[in-house]
Amino acid sequence: ELPTPLIAAHQLYNYVADHASSYHMKPLRMARPGGPEHNEYALVSAWHSSGSYLDSEGLRHQDDFDVSLLVCHCAAPFEEQGEAERHVLRLQFFVVLTSQRELFPRLTADMRRFRKPPRLPPEPEILGSSAGSPGETSGVGLAPGPAPLFPPLAAEVGVARARLAQLVRLAGGHCRRDTLWKRLFLLEPPGPDRLRLGGRLALAELEELLGAVHAKSIGDIDPQLGLLPVHDSLLVPEPDQGSPKPLPRAVAISRAQTWELNTWVVLNQKFTDCFVLVFLDSHLGKTSLTVVFREPFPVQPQDSESPPAQLVSTYHHLESVINTACFTLWTRLL
Repeated sequence: ELPTPLIAAHQLYNYVADHASSYHMKPLRMARPGGPEHNEYALVSAWHSSGSYLDSEGLRHQDDFDVSLLVCHCAAPFEEQGEAERHVLRLQFFVVLTSQRELFPRLTADMRRFRKPPRLPPEPEILGSSAGSPGETSGVGLAPGPAPLFPPLAAEVGVARARLAQLVRLAGGHCRRDTLWKRLFLLEPPGPDRLRLGGRLALAELEELLGAVHAKSIGDIDPQLGLLPVHDSLLVPEPDQGSPKPLPRAVAISRAQTWELNTWVVLNQKFTDCFVLVFLDSHLGKTSLTVVFREPFPVQPQDSESPPAQLVSTYHHLESVINTACFTLWTRLL
């Protein structure tokens, strides 16, 4: 049982199933008797393990194993859960250890079978955690007596338990990030004749989102753009001035209920992998213009003649914002 305070447990499990390959897992569909609409998904992973161990008689053995991990979501239907229960992820997992020496013996080894346990990328908050080692899992998978019935299996159970805890922490951060990102792009401008498809992000939620994504100053993208002056009406031309091209939808988020500090989020519904963040502090005279990406900034491969589509869309979005800003500055000089 693992807590998921910021997101619902079923949402997190479905997120992992949808992005299983990112966590070195594979979804396995399990059909219920009720029909296709009741299908559920288990998560499967496999790796290779080897080592020596002592049997119950004190004899040492050396063996190679295929390790299979099967994970299931063990929870009641979402509608039947209480509020507290919806934020506790209950996983049931099974570890299957198969001796390579006993299964289909062969004269030559199949090197494709020799895979190490997959490792998830480290996260800052979990750098101190470890997948564990056989010496660190002596208390896992024990029989009622003083020692485990089969030490290699007990060790792999400990590895699987630690790995699942790390997976939940890592995927929980990704799921929360994507949820806030989606809410930002579903937000409609306020108005009496409009329905909001998602709740407006509070300042704390926007700051949380910015801490989980990747930002790049426009000065780093193009040094000439770093000299562009920014103020609160830069991106909003006067009605009679027109605009060189339609401006992507902008959402203003007020800081501390004052107009001296504002954050503008400039979105483009045709390209939702990034947005432009404009921070304005008229009291201190500080401004910044940043491009924010959900994933790391795309880099054009050296051996490629054309840039990737994501990079092209990013520049198109940034170009429309810069054109509008420059057009507004130009008209103010006339």
